[in-house]
Amino acid sequence: MNIKLLKSCFLITAVILFDSMFVYASNETPKVSQISGKIMWVDVKQGKVEIKLNQSSGEKKEYRITRNETRVKDPSDKKFLTIDDLRTGEHVTFDVIEGQEDKIVQKIVTESLGAADFQESSGELKSYDTQAGTLTLEEKMRNGQHVNSELAYFFFEPKDVVVLESSNIQPSEIELKAGDRVKIQFVLKDEKKQIYSITLYPSEVTSTTTTTVTTTTQ
Repeated sequence: MNIKLLKSCFLITAVILFDSMFVYASNETPKVSQISGKIMWVDVKQGKVEIKLNQSSGEKKEYRITRNETRVKDPSDKKFLTIDDLRTGEHVTFDVIEGQEDKIVQKIVTESLGAADFQESSGELKSYDTQAGTLTLEEKMRNGQHVNSELAYFFFEPKDVVVLESSNIQPSEIELKAGDRVKIQFVLKDEKKQIYSITLYPSEVTSTTTTTVTTTTQ
């Protein structure tokens, strides 16, 4: 066989093999890791969310989210959810592409709780027991409507309390006491009121800054 023709055939074969390898590499499915944890804070306007990982170290990580690119679903995928439904204290699982942790999260699986599942109650704190995980409130408002003053009872998981300060969205220490003016966000679980967040209002209403205490169960 002509040497030049043989070299040409070899060169063409090498090019085809290289191109095939490149196409295969470029079409290879990215490796996706599932990161699970609890939402520490979420800011939809900034497109950011921080979670505390389900690890003994309690490591926290911040991720990017957007309404158009981040799909939010419940475990059974029966509810239409968006990032607006994400709540502090919820347990979530993120699909994160390895090596692209700084990119926008594509999918979030959260507890099957939408915004409509949450209710609010405001009033004066009467008792707050972190050992028993119970709270009693002299309720003044419920879901934005004034109500006759009456006692309302709530529960939470003591070991899972997270404290947030809304002025800088960073964890901080705070101690609730009887007489504090608070707003509680909760859901009904087995006909009992499970707390997800508590907003503490200053004794003198001179600022819009509030402090949020979040609680949830595993």
